[in-house]
Amino acid sequence: MGLTGHPPAFANILFSGPCNQRCPDCIGRRLPRRPANLDRFPVAGLERFCARLVRGGARQLTLTGTDTDPLLYRHLDRLVDELRRRVPGVRLNLHTNGRLALARIALVNRCDRACLSLSSFVPATSERMTGRRGVLPLERILEVSRVPIKVSVLVTGRNVAEVPAIIARCRALGLRRLVLRRCFGEGRRWPLLAGHSPVRRFAGNPVYDLDGLEVTVWDFERSALSCLNLFSDGTITEQYLLARGREARDDPRAAAVG
Repeated sequence: MGLTGHPPAFANILFSGPCNQRCPDCIGRRLPRRPANLDRFPVAGLERFCARLVRGGARQLTLTGTDTDPLLYRHLDRLVDELRRRVPGVRLNLHTNGRLALARIALVNRCDRACLSLSSFVPATSERMTGRRGVLPLERILEVSRVPIKVSVLVTGRNVAEVPAIIARCRALGLRRLVLRRCFGEGRRWPLLAGHSPVRRFAGNPVYDLDGLEVTVWDFERSALSCLNLFSDGTITEQYLLARGREARDDPRAAAVG
């Protein structure tokens, strides 16, 4: 059983290593440093992890990272094959910053869905938030993707004023799902989507319907979820997020997933 008293509803494989962005608000910087595994196949602990998935019944699996991007993993094709072989019926979600999405679109399309991290459509804001030039080419990715795409926006003081424009642009592009993530450890509570009423809640987070665009306002620290996590050193945990202040650096069970 997980922290909620129920079997984990989903799972994460978290990669570690050099990243192609330098985001100042990366939660991975607050977590214990783990060995890089971008060149390793199979990843440490994979057999035990898959056995836990099969035994516990979780089939929703996200490929993500603590301090890197999963599309930087050299053996992603082989890993997808292995996961589908070891976990019948597994549903794979790729959570990526999108910088390699077009170059590796065949890999993106091998998953069942994908979540793209977007900081801003404004080049200057995007560079401040990612440490790299260029804006996520969302429109082009949507054109060539064959899987459902969700966009995840980390909201900070750098881009909070742009949230209405981001919502409008995503809606104009025909996107169906958008997540506005509150920055972990941020003391300010911006009134996101003030004036709108949620249609439901997921894991304690409000979900809105904005003319066909589903928008979730996500708060890591208040989310009531349990999931299974495989870290780069082979550690397996059943916590969604157990990181507050000093614990984020010292607790090996902390998970940076979204």
